[in-house]
Amino acid sequence: MKRSIWDFAFVVFFALGLTGCTQKDVTFISEQDAVETAVAEVGGDVIGIRFDEPDSQWDVFVKSGDEAYEVEVDAISGQVVAAEKESLEEVEAELAGDLSHEGVEGDVDE
Repeated sequence: MKRSIWDFAFVVFFALGLTGCTQKDVTFISEQDAVETAVAEVGGDVIGIRFDEPDSQWDVFVKSGDEAYEVEVDAISGQVVAAEKESLEEVEAELAGDLSHEGVEGDVDE
């Protein structure tokens, strides 16, 4: 009988649940590793970084030329989840804590 990846995933998640494994037991990549991954993805200079706890990812804000990007890096795998072009105003608002996601003028990912 052929099993799918979902069968395997279910068994792993079930086993982790039985052993009491929680997100606190998971090892996250470092802030520096997230920065290096983000810069490799879009180039440029990092203007800010924050840990997005609900999504278990690093949000790295990068300025490349006249463009600004939010690069989301999975904190467990170290892989890029998304690289979104954003306005500098949106990036500054997110870094200041005034904005968690969309909503400022110039937002390109509404």
